[in-house]
This record gives sequence, C-alpha cells and structure tokens, in this order.
Amino acid sequence: MRYVSPALVLIAALMLQAPPAHAIPIVFQGTLSGANEVPPISPAGTGTVKVVLDPTAETLELAVTFTSLTSLDQAAHIHCCAPLGTNAGVATELPALPGFPLNVTSGTFDQTFSLTSAAFYNPAFITANGGTVAGAEAALVTGIENTQAYFNIHTTINPGGEIRSQLFPVPEPASLVLLGSALLGLGLMRRRKPAE
Repeated sequence: MRYVSPALVLIAALMLQAPPAHAIPIVFQGTLSGANEVPPISPAGTGTVKVVLDPTAETLELAVTFTSLTSLDQAAHIHCCAPLGTNAGVATELPALPGFPLNVTSGTFDQTFSLTSAAFYNPAFITANGGTVAGAEAALVTGIENTQAYFNIHTTINPGGEIRSQLFPVPEPASLVLLGSALLGLGLMRRRKPAE
C-alpha cells in the first residue's frame, strides 16, 4: 500500500464540489433563555427558535416554541444588527410578527415571511437602512448571516425582553461531509504503520 500525504487528502477533500453559497436555504437556531437577555433575567421562561433563511426565494421561516413565561407575552420579533451580548433595535413588525401567539405564557409558532414585503419590517428599521425594503432586507440578511440578530419575547413583567437567543448558524450537511471525509482520510493514514 502506498503512502498518501495528509496534505494531499485534505486538498482532495476541499476540492470536492460544495454547493454554491446561498443556493440552498440556510438554517439558524438558538435556545431562548432569560440568561441571554442583556441584562440577564431570572427567573424566566424557556424555548427554542429556528430560522430558515432562503436568499433565493427571499423568504424567512421562523419556528418558535416557548413555555413557562413569568407573565403574558406582549411582543415577539427579531432584533438586528448588533454583536452577541449587546442590544439592537427591532427589525421586524411591531409588536409581534403576524400570527405570533400573544397574551399567553406558552405557545408555538411556525410561519414563513417574504423578505420583500414592507409589512414584514419595523418602519424604523427600513428608515435606518436606506429607506427602502431592499435596504432593510440586505441589512437583516447580513445581520442574520453574521450572527448579529436575535429573536426576543417580551412579557408584561419583563417588557424589555424575557427570553431571547442569538441566531446561530447550523452547519450545512455538505460541510460536515467534507470535514468528515478529511478526518477519516487522516485517521486511516495515521493507523497505517510505516514498513520496516
């Protein structure tokens, strides 16, 4: 059996065709918690958020589950654009995205929105991003892709926000396959003992 350089295996794995950027929907998710609020809230409810951003179709799907809020929820939306651990303005419709369950302490929500609709955005976010829906869309997509957006649920006891999560990217399956292939190749080469 011939020796294959680890560098050669890594180069071969990287040369495999990866899907073009933004050709498929991109998934982001997070765990909603009072500890993620700035400043932190305790006690607070819990939940999960999943965002599916489809830049080609110009849509955003938002799936949320939440439970055990300290009081009735009054607002729920995406904030953008600021680094993790800081507060940002509201990017999407106020007080809540259409159809989001309000005046409850637990609930679920799953809806897809058009990123090209002015009704999806907070008017102040449109104004702050060039005064156009296209500017607001570009800012929100960039904010989500750069982990500078978060989802927040506000309640009567915690009007500044009770539970929130930054929107973190979920690794693409193709990226995991490439990484796994490279690691497998390196592992197989390391197992082989040199001939004496």
